[in-house]
Amino acid sequence: MNRPKILIVDDVEENLILLTFALKPFDVDVVRATNGLEAEGACSRDEFLLIILDVHMPGRSGIEAAEVIRSETQNQRTPIIFLTADTTASDLPRSAYQTGAVDVMYKPLEAARLRAKVQVFLDLYLERAKVVDLMENLEASQAELVVQEKYQAVASLIGSLSHQFNNQLCIAEGHASALMEVSDAAHTASLSKITSAISTCTDLLDTMQTFVGINQAGETDALGASEILRDFSKALEVIVSGNAHLQVDIDPRLSELTLRVQPLRKILLLVAQFVRGEVNPEVREALEIEVHAVSMATDLIVNLRCRGLRLDSAVVSVVDDFFGSDNVLAQQQGLGLAAAKSMVQELSGTLSLDPQAGVLNIKMQFPLARIAV
Repeated sequence: MNRPKILIVDDVEENLILLTFALKPFDVDVVRATNGLEAEGACSRDEFLLIILDVHMPGRSGIEAAEVIRSETQNQRTPIIFLTADTTASDLPRSAYQTGAVDVMYKPLEAARLRAKVQVFLDLYLERAKVVDLMENLEASQAELVVQEKYQAVASLIGSLSHQFNNQLCIAEGHASALMEVSDAAHTASLSKITSAISTCTDLLDTMQTFVGINQAGETDALGASEILRDFSKALEVIVSGNAHLQVDIDPRLSELTLRVQPLRKILLLVAQFVRGEVNPEVREALEIEVHAVSMATDLIVNLRCRGLRLDSAVVSVVDDFFGSDNVLAQQQGLGLAAAKSMVQELSGTLSLDPQAGVLNIKMQFPLARIAV
């Protein structure tokens, strides 16, 4: 909530000084104006909890300024207290109240009386601000609920379609395998490509299901942290060939730590699959991969550094905000890592990318309270 503001308007500098002093006990910003036009300009820029307005000013009077403020600005309902030294004008209160004034006070001012009135309006303003905040929070909660319901609906639809798609893939693979047994060499090569494509579709389908939370394994099995990280390293070893290099540095303290296998292993394997998909023959020979895992007081931190691997900015954007991207190719490329990031966040952890020139860094931080047994 923004700091409350009070507008004071008077053409006499000494009166503005006195008003400022009278308002000093309150936790508010005091905005000063020396004429009606300045007051109107201030009201067009800011919302005030209270306006203290001198009636008699050169140019536009306080009554005229109040009429403009009431009709043209965001302060249509802001309380206005009129100030005047004219105690003989019998029609002044009527004119003031017709423009929406809440009170008319006469000079010289009684500071105690003014402060009492200001306190009332300040309390009302703060209470109204609380109600506005509550309404905004309620709207945000409702919007979040709608998003969750949409997500669940999409997940349910994907689950149903995935099951049917899997059945059709199994049928296609079965027929292709049967044909391979009776086909000659000329047809066997084509059938082998068909079965390979079916296997790739099955892997993609499994990744897609994981991204929406389908078919995730339970979290009852437990293994040593070092063992889970060694499995991660083995998944990366298949990338390394020729002059490529893999270095693994696991904190010795992790040997004493027991972790839940799922979804930690699934996350690490998704990351490994993503890196494998990014490695092509052109970069394989010069690739250097480093894995650093360390146990902090409350977190397990796993850093993966791939020197010689460049990640396209579109893929980085997809991983950061999968549903915010309309780049289909980048979505296909970054789906696995986006799924891993989503699963890390479900554990209240973080997965961050730091793509640099020729180097890709992936940092994962897992709260031990969520993954340790």
